[in-house]
Amino acid sequence: MFIVMASFWALNYPLVKIALAYETPTVLLFFRVLFASGFSLILFWNKIEFRISRKTALKVFVLSLFNVVLFMELWFYSENFMSAPLTSVIIYTYPIISTVLSISLLQEKVRSSIVIGIVLGFTGMLVVFSYHLGVNSFYGPVLALLGATSWSVGTVFFKKFITFENKETVNLYQFVFALPITLLIALLSGEVNEIVNPSLLSLTLAALIGIPGTAFAYYVFLHLNRDYSVAKISSLLFVVPAISVFFSFLILNQLLSLIEIIGLILISIGTFFSAGIMNKSVKNGV
Repeated sequence: MFIVMASFWALNYPLVKIALAYETPTVLLFFRVLFASGFSLILFWNKIEFRISRKTALKVFVLSLFNVVLFMELWFYSENFMSAPLTSVIIYTYPIISTVLSISLLQEKVRSSIVIGIVLGFTGMLVVFSYHLGVNSFYGPVLALLGATSWSVGTVFFKKFITFENKETVNLYQFVFALPITLLIALLSGEVNEIVNPSLLSLTLAALIGIPGTAFAYYVFLHLNRDYSVAKISSLLFVVPAISVFFSFLILNQLLSLIEIIGLILISIGTFFSAGIMNKSVKNGV
């Protein structure tokens, strides 16, 4: 089940790359959130608490800003500047960044293995960024890193304030709250026609990203967390960019350079070691 979940998340990256050839990042995000909201409603219907307090709604709204709106918008824009596999590599520095934030903001205990993981992970990031300083646009890696940071902030916020809320309810409402925001951004950007008259191909790609790649994958993630700790699952998230590299080659014929592969290996090892800090809590799936 973990491989199914990781595969759907990994498939998102080449699918996003294709979709961006037909839609802007903002329009693509709107339709992804739309499909994820609808399918989550159907999937979790019997477990969702539709009446939530104002306090809970406010917390989930903040979570939605970091985990959906900012994270995915930055991710989509970053993929305009670089390949799908490289985007996945940088986005999945997330467990390492969230570990650092957990140490500083949640006073998590630090073990030697965690320190090793953080050092290796950030070394991998430096390798990737140093390579792109000279050979390609620097905007893509920076935007992707900001996206990973936003996702990490959302995760820490969830761990601190929303851990004990109903998970299915939080999952649905974070998409529901993001929907009008993404729509407003699209309208302010002058993309009304793209929203009103989307192409069939764009809708199909958005559905593939929003349903199996978002709502269903997160359902699997929730199911796994009933039997396993999130720490154990998080330590294996380095599998996602690895699978994404494979899918990107098959679908787009895109490959990482040797330097980028070295960065991926360092980040993957760092993720494996550093993610062990995470306790029994849940984060949003990509």
